[in-house]
Amino acid sequence: MLSLMFEPLPVLFLLAVAIWLVSLYKDDVSIADYSRSIMLLVAVLVYVARAGVESTVNLVLIFMVAIWALRLASFLIKRGRNQPEDRRYSAIRKKHSPNFALKSFYLIFMFQAFLVWIISVSFVPGFLVDTSLQWTLLHSVGAVIWLLGMIIETTADNQLHRFNQLVIKDQQTLDTGLWRYSRHPNYFGEFCIWWGWCLFAIPAALAAASPILLIAPLVMTILLVKISGVRLMERGIVERRPDYQSYRDCTSSFFPWPPLEKVSDN
Repeated sequence: MLSLMFEPLPVLFLLAVAIWLVSLYKDDVSIADYSRSIMLLVAVLVYVARAGVESTVNLVLIFMVAIWALRLASFLIKRGRNQPEDRRYSAIRKKHSPNFALKSFYLIFMFQAFLVWIISVSFVPGFLVDTSLQWTLLHSVGAVIWLLGMIIETTADNQLHRFNQLVIKDQQTLDTGLWRYSRHPNYFGEFCIWWGWCLFAIPAALAAASPILLIAPLVMTILLVKISGVRLMERGIVERRPDYQSYRDCTSSFFPWPPLEKVSDN
C-alpha cells in the first residue's frame, strides 16, 4: 500500500509545473481552481494503472470520480471565461509581491499538488482489495449520497451562475432556489460527494484494514467550512453586498434548513 500511495507524486509534480507555466502565460493563477479536480482524477487513474481494476465496485468508483472532476472543471472554466483573476488570488498576489510569479509556483501550485496527493491516498485501499469484493448496502448508500451531492452542487452552481449573468438585478445576493435554504449549497453538495465516496469505500477499507479513507472527507470538510470555503467567501462580503447581512441573519450557513424568516421569492 505504501508504495502505491507515492505513485502519483511525480505525475502531480509535472502537472503542477505545466499549470504554473500556463498561469504565467495568462498572468492569472485562477487556473489553479480549474485544474484541482482534474489533478485528483489523474492521481486516481495512476492508482488504477498501477494496481489494475477488474471489479464492478472499482469501475463505479472511477466513473464517479471522473464525472465529478470533468463536471466541476468544465463549470469553473465556463464561469471564469473572460473574467479577471479571482479576488482571492489577487489578494495573495498583492501580499506576496514582488516576484509573485516565482512565489506562486510553491505557494499555490506545488501546495495544491501536495494537497491533492494527500486527499487522493484515501482511494488507495479500494484498488488493493480482492477483486471478488461484492456490492454491498454501503456501496449503494455511498453512491446515493454521492449522486445527491452531485445534483445539489450542480444545481446550486447553475443557479448562481445564471444570477450573476443578469444584466439588471433587484438585489446583489441570490436568496432563491437552493440558496434560500443554505448560504453555500454548492459547498454542501461537495461535502456530500466526499462523504458519499467515504461510505462507498468502507468495505474496501475494512478488507484492507486501513483507516486512510477518512483523510479525504475530513480534510475536505475542514477546507469547505473553516478555511477556503465558507469562511473565506464570507470575509468582507457585507461590505461588498450590503443586503447580505439580512440574508446571513436568516439563512443557514452550510446545512440546508428553512430560513428563520421569509426571504425574497423573486
